[in-house]
Amino acid sequence: MVRRGKAGVEKDGATLQTRANGDQTREKIIAAAELLFGNHSFDTVSLRDITNAAGVTLALVSYHFKTKENLFSAIVARRAETLNEIRRARLAALDAAGSVTVESLLDAFMRPLFEQMQSEDEGWQAYLLLLANLATSDRWVPYINENFDETANLFIRRLQALMPAMKEETLLRGFSMVLVLMLQTVSKNRRLDALSAGRFSSTDLSTAYRLLLTFSLAGLHALENA
Repeated sequence: MVRRGKAGVEKDGATLQTRANGDQTREKIIAAAELLFGNHSFDTVSLRDITNAAGVTLALVSYHFKTKENLFSAIVARRAETLNEIRRARLAALDAAGSVTVESLLDAFMRPLFEQMQSEDEGWQAYLLLLANLATSDRWVPYINENFDETANLFIRRLQALMPAMKEETLLRGFSMVLVLMLQTVSKNRRLDALSAGRFSSTDLSTAYRLLLTFSLAGLHALENA
């Protein structure tokens, strides 16, 4: 049996405390940067903006992430894992209930975003705005691929099984269109407000989601024989 003296225990305790402090600092930086990137953009937010918001030094940001790109990548990945887990859990629940349909599959994939946007968690709200911005540029496709393709492809395979008459290319194009609509809708794009002269609001996400699901379902079915 290995015995450690008091000094060894104190050293281990100090190491754990240092690691915990480092983790807290890292999370503080990510949280501050997430809000800034979500409500602005990658290019308009500087590392100085992030350090000021997080209350840390530039040296600490460099220590934990090296570059702004690495920090951005960490932000995308952090909540992507949670979102993927929620989607997979809902698909598993559908399987267990034997109630997998095209509509329920789309709902399991899209609804989690709207639930998080309607929560009071400003971090999630900023993250979903960030995702909507990512979807508008090929610049960030590798980030989307790395963090979301595995789960997206799982749902696509299930859609293929439910809609066997649809050509693969048509299904993939249709699913891609649904993704764009989903992100534009969850981001509360204000075009609706302008077109309706303020009579209808993009912030009414309950109505928006109901219509999005209906529209997406009808669109995919319309493509079955296209």
